[in-house]
Amino acid sequence: MSAKGKEKQTATAMNRINGMPLGKDNALKTVQTIPPSMQSNAGVQRTASFAFLPKPSRPSSISANRTNDNTAPSSPAIPPTRMPHTSAMPVLLNQTQQATRLAESTPSIRSNASIASRDPAHVCHILLEELELLHDNIADPRVKSRDHELRTAPIITRDAYVAAGYREGATQYGVLGSVLSIHHKNAIYKPVNPQLYVNTNAPFSAVVCGVQGSGKSHTVSLLLESMFIPNMRSTGTLQKPLAGLVLHFGEGGPNSRPCEAAWIGSSHISGVQTPAVKVYVSRSSLNTMKAVYASLGDAVTVEPLLFSQDELDAQAFLSMMAVGSSESAPLYIQGILSILRDLGEDFTYPEFLRQLEVKKESFNPAQIAGLEQRMALLNSFMNPHIKSQTRFAESQLTIIDLSDPFIDPASACGLFEIITRLFVRADVGTGKVLVVDEAHKYLSPTKSASGLTKSLLTLTREQRHLAMRVIISTQEPTVVPPVLLDLCTVAILHRFSSPSWWDHLAKHVSADISAEDAFDRVVKLQTGEAILLAPSGYGVFPDVPDTARPAIVAPVPKLNQFGRRYVLVKTRRRVTRDGGASILVVDE
Repeated sequence: MSAKGKEKQTATAMNRINGMPLGKDNALKTVQTIPPSMQSNAGVQRTASFAFLPKPSRPSSISANRTNDNTAPSSPAIPPTRMPHTSAMPVLLNQTQQATRLAESTPSIRSNASIASRDPAHVCHILLEELELLHDNIADPRVKSRDHELRTAPIITRDAYVAAGYREGATQYGVLGSVLSIHHKNAIYKPVNPQLYVNTNAPFSAVVCGVQGSGKSHTVSLLLESMFIPNMRSTGTLQKPLAGLVLHFGEGGPNSRPCEAAWIGSSHISGVQTPAVKVYVSRSSLNTMKAVYASLGDAVTVEPLLFSQDELDAQAFLSMMAVGSSESAPLYIQGILSILRDLGEDFTYPEFLRQLEVKKESFNPAQIAGLEQRMALLNSFMNPHIKSQTRFAESQLTIIDLSDPFIDPASACGLFEIITRLFVRADVGTGKVLVVDEAHKYLSPTKSASGLTKSLLTLTREQRHLAMRVIISTQEPTVVPPVLLDLCTVAILHRFSSPSWWDHLAKHVSADISAEDAFDRVVKLQTGEAILLAPSGYGVFPDVPDTARPAIVAPVPKLNQFGRRYVLVKTRRRVTRDGGASILVVDE
């Protein structure tokens, strides 16, 4: 056959592989000439065959043509589930041809290779088996990855929800508010549907900051409503409520105010199923705090925070002793550490106290005074006669309110660390949310290595494995450690007017915006408005304008991650009571 005829047969075969009709015998039978560069030194042309589609009448073998007219031994048929996609077949055949050419042109390989190993059908079968675990979809290996990103996106617009093909009932989300505009440098886009959803089905971490009266606490309450208010279509869809823990600290005394998160247990709208709210306070301020929370009615119960002996382990003592590291600890703390190391897994509270009494004989009066001061605080939150109790449950919000004039911020952080550890260990049968409320009152920018800060960092890093959502609310973002800002998946910035606050945030947020323009937008935000940053969130908007595209061609909006864009949002109204409204002299 002439070279022109062989080229025609090759083109015909490739067209048939890509979907053209087959011949009468439903098989492709053609050969392709090896390029001169691949020919042997003797000048004899060698040929390589395409892998043939199996005939319906012969499902047990795959045939292959060879230049010597000898038929290779039959190869096992490729199972139907392993047949490649039509768009992937030419790629596999090309790989098969290259492998065959290499085997035939290299003497060392040719002498050791069997006929079966050079059979293109056999090689194609091996390639298919190797590809089984590489992709869920050979035609589009990014399909599964994109689906996972959509399912775990913390923020998603209504347009993206529709474009992604979400099925009602397959996930749960809450309506956070409306999207006013999506910004990227000088480009501004307004979506068709304004709804903005927060994904309550997947773990995430968020920082919410802003001055008093900017809507910060309102936003935190909306996030909690999305996780605890079921069967309320206006707030989203919630099939399985979460279990929540709120850490709150104040000055204490009769003039204290309730934690604003507690108002989620009360609603002025009939038919709203509010969660159970339990507030745990210090035993020394129990009566005072009961009076403080009395305005919320029977929706909130107030109990003393008391630990049993079983709940306190060696790590709990280290938290209360505020031991950051053994190198910087005082001498009497070193003695406590040696006792804890000796006890190890056999630690019990009575045995620890017994050995501590023996160890105290070697302490001087100053060391004994420091030790007894720390032990007195821990003993005030202990009741050796009670058993371990369940403080956390599905559809219940647990608030630890340590507003007490006798508790300083450092002691509060130690107790918060203990209760957070118990919350992580609790088996509640659903997802969890931890709210660090008014963090500026007890987190310190100069003590970034404190036990509570380390616990928050660990929770944020392992949130997916712990089914944990972490929300940090603060007026002053500088108290949030930079590493924690880097790890948070969502940042919600309400109005503030301090340039130093923005300088602290600007180094750790993803928005592609100049510092001057960004700060100008933050200062001018209205109450309830916020700048939302969520690089892994999804929306529908045009790509970055292409300078090579003609100006008359409008960019087409499509499903994309927000990336370095920022979203201007307006939060919705609440369905629960608002306990943080400003008190005015004259009310309308």
